[in-house]
Formats: sequence, C-alpha cells, structure tokens
Amino acid sequence: MEIYVTNLSQYNAGKLVGEWLELPCSEEELQDALSRVLDPDKEYFITDTEGLPFTVNEYDNIYRVNEKLEQYVALEATEALCVTFLLSEGYDWNYSIEHHEDVIVYAEQNLEDVAYSLVEDGCFGAIGTSLENYIDYSAIARDLSYDGYREREEGVFYYVG
Repeated sequence: MEIYVTNLSQYNAGKLVGEWLELPCSEEELQDALSRVLDPDKEYFITDTEGLPFTVNEYDNIYRVNEKLEQYVALEATEALCVTFLLSEGYDWNYSIEHHEDVIVYAEQNLEDVAYSLVEDGCFGAIGTSLENYIDYSAIARDLSYDGYREREEGVFYYVG
C-alpha cells in the first residue's frame, strides 16, 4: 500500500518533487520521508495511491492515513474483507472498523447459491421434499440483493447492522 506525496510549493512553481511512501510505516520513517520531500517547505498533497482499501483525498493527513493502515493490517483477513465491504457500501472508516463484526460473509460465489443454503438451513421454515422442486431460487436471490446481500469477488456479504 503506497501513496505518492508531492511538495505543494514546488509543484506550484512548476517542479514535481515527490516520493512514493510504503505504508504503514513507523512515525520516524514517515517523518524522514516527508523531510526528504518537503524541506524546507511544509505543505504537501497526495498525488496518487496504490493498493489502499479506502479513498484518500489529496490533502488528507498522512499520519492519519498511516494510522488507518496500521489498524487495517492488524485485522484478520476476513475482518479486513468486512471493513473493505462496509467502506464500499459508503460507511466511513471509524464506523467500518467498529461494525465489521456485523457483516456475514458467505463462501458461496453468488446469491443463488446463498439462496440454496438458506433454504437448506431452514431459514424459510420447514419445506417438505415434495415442494423443493417448486422453489424459485433465482427469485430468492433477487430478493436477497434487495435486502442488502452483495456479491463480490470474495463471496457474498451481508451487513446485519
């Protein structure tokens, strides 16, 4: 996960002075990198990012971005997926970190497979074997998408919050 930090006053003077920073890093490493890019100037902006799980604006606080990434890499893989899912659904960083445990991740790759699993698990009540052939799983899948179930590359996600 990287950001490109650019010296703002040099940029305004027509020079591109900047550096890619790999985050998260220690505060000392961050200060050293910023001093290389900014000295003697103090203003910067973020020109580009790669691999970040959240959106960064050009004038965001780099120390706060670094702190967020430290939190992110400390998560288990599934927890990180849940945080990324909540962020993609429009929730802010703090909310996503606090509520990632309220996301259910289904290993199935599409909503119709989830519909089959939910029927098998009895979520719609007991259904006799003579009626199983009449169940419209694609309609259940469509309704699940209306209820907030989302298909993603990593599986199907549902936020219960």
